Amino acid sequence: MFKRMNSVGPRVLVVGILAAVFASGCTSPEKRTGIGAGVGAGTGAIIGGLGAGWKGAAIGAAAGAATGAAVGNYLDKQAKELAEVAATRRVKDGILVDLKSDLLFDVGSSQVKPKARQQLQQLGQILVKYPDDRIRVEGFTDSTGTATLNEVLSRQRADSVREILQSQGVRSDQILVFGYGESRPIASNTSPTGRQLNRRVDLIIDVPQGRVPASK
Repeated sequence: MFKRMNSVGPRVLVVGILAAVFASGCTSPEKRTGIGAGVGAGTGAIIGGLGAGWKGAAIGAAAGAATGAAVGNYLDKQAKELAEVAATRRVKDGILVDLKSDLLFDVGSSQVKPKARQQLQQLGQILVKYPDDRIRVEGFTDSTGTATLNEVLSRQRADSVREILQSQGVRSDQILVFGYGESRPIASNTSPTGRQLNRRVDLIIDVPQGRVPASK
């Protein structure tokens, strides 16, 4: 009977983790730290359980919960600081900072405006305090112009943002840059308002899976 329970147990834990992951996409930002701890606990329990039975599962669960909570607290603290400078929110994958390209650049240009440069420098001064960050800089455009030119322009704008962050001490190996052109609109390109929303640069901030961030 005990052998049967041990063989089924990891499957039950897997189901529990999947349920927690699904729930994290449907809950408020305030609860994500706790969910991160729960998912970390479940993952640690499976790893520990497979390696050393249920005693190992308990040890793995504790270690996983600590890691998940540390990551959640790290991201929550950082999101609050970033929100004082730019539109910021916690998302399932970490932190999203939304930089409106119409405020950063003139139409058709990748040169950052002076006021926007100051904002990006402030963001860089915050990000440099979080050396465990993994930062994706993603550029987008509206549908005006050809798809090829828009892809190039979106990448150039993302590169401009990256350079300013690096000027404040953010390491180059923390940053990945992507230009998606007009391919991922968040509004209709049939109106000036929609096109304005689609001209943007996003920063997506997370930490590598399994890493316990250094506290600051």
